Parts: sequence; structure tokens; C-alpha cells
Amino acid sequence: MPQNTYAGSYVELKKFYERRGRTAAWEREYSIRLEGIQKVVHEIRPYLQGGLVLDVGCGSGIPASLFPPNSRVIGLDFSISMLRRARRRIPQLVQGSGLNLPFDDCCFDVITCLFVASDYSDKQDIFHEAFRVLKENGVFAFSDYSLKDEHWKLRRTIRPLLGEQCHICLEDELSLSEKMREAGLRVEEMKLLRFNASFKLGRYIKSEEEMQQLKRSSLDLWNDVRQHIKNGKIEREFLFMIGLKMGDGSND
Repeated sequence: MPQNTYAGSYVELKKFYERRGRTAAWEREYSIRLEGIQKVVHEIRPYLQGGLVLDVGCGSGIPASLFPPNSRVIGLDFSISMLRRARRRIPQLVQGSGLNLPFDDCCFDVITCLFVASDYSDKQDIFHEAFRVLKENGVFAFSDYSLKDEHWKLRRTIRPLLGEQCHICLEDELSLSEKMREAGLRVEEMKLLRFNASFKLGRYIKSEEEMQQLKRSSLDLWNDVRQHIKNGKIEREFLFMIGLKMGDGSND
């Protein structure tokens, strides 16, 4: 069975995103997060106006396509297949890793990192690298899935029961805000953004055989799935944070 989640290591993560057809499939499923992305961009829009922006883990460029027209955006991703898709949306693109940014110190007004950190069990370098390449008084806009996000709660529960690894690495807001502070950034804002997305059974259960297997493994979980089928919706919850690199060297 083809996996919809990667095997855990950085190398396997790259292979996962380069797999033939994976990028196109990822774009087709973007509706499950689009409203949340729009909410995040609405929150950060004032910071983006006229600035030099680095979008870390830009993917196929959908979030950056919603940025203000006068923001000067550079998209960075390690995936060549993602960057090929992003060419339609972001004029300037760089291949590289958010764990080791290929830029000099203090060169960006804003760094965005949207739904990237959950791919990594160790996220600290993302925050440290953001601090390094931000100008003084620069802004780090960070967002990811919360631990209460129903989509990932279901996938992280169902898929392992059916024999598929699910390596997404989520942390709570207190842990992530502490990582931001440890990197030297002042946490200026933190909130949870909620919205409803359409529920599609195929995101969680791939066949009749898997459905029967889930019923045998956990009837309570199957009843939860049935309730989502009936409602036709799934509640999503995204964590959003703003960090500032203070010009006076004090970020406490």
C-alpha cells in the first residue's frame, strides 16, 4: 500500500515529497486547509506590506500567492517538485532547508513558516535559523496544526491501527512558544484559529477492507468516524504565533 505519510527521517521526508504525483495530489487536497491558510494570511498581512519576505517551506506557493502584491517574496523549499509547482505563484525561488537557511545574517524583514515544523521531531533549528536571518525588529510568523486539530487527531489514530505509520510531529502552544523564546525571539502574539472543513472518508479509510478492520479494532473510533460522515464536516484548529527580533537585543 502506498504511504501517505513519510517514514520519519529527513532523507525519507525528501523522498516522500519527490514521489511521482505526490505534489499534484497534495494540491488537490488543499481545500482541507485553505480556509485556515486564508485566516493565517489575514493575521500576518499587516507585517508583509512592502517587506522582503522569506517563505520557509513554501511548497507549491499557495500561501504566498495570498500575500499582499507589494511584498517581495522569496520562496524556499527542499523539494524540486514543489518548487516546480511554485514557479506559477512565486517569482523568486531557492532550494534549501529551513534547518540551515542558505542566506546571510540579518537580511529579511519577515519570515513565514506555515505548516512546516510538524514534519520535524526536532524543530529548534527552524526557530534559530529564523532569528539569524531576520533583520533587527524583524517578524517571524509561524503557524502549524494544533494538537486538537480533528483531521490530524483522526489520521494519527486511524492510520496506525491500519498498519500505516503517521510521523507528523505536533506540539502544544506552550512548547512551541518556549522554542521561539529560546531562539531569541519575543513572543508577541499567540492564538488558535478554528474553522470547519469538509469531511472525506477517503482521507482516513481507503477501502472496505480497512473499514471492517477499523470496526474490529475500535468500535468507538468507528462510531466517531460515522458521526463525522453524518455531519459532513471536520473541525480544524491551527496554532498561530508572531515572534519579534528586537533591535535592542532584548527579547524577554
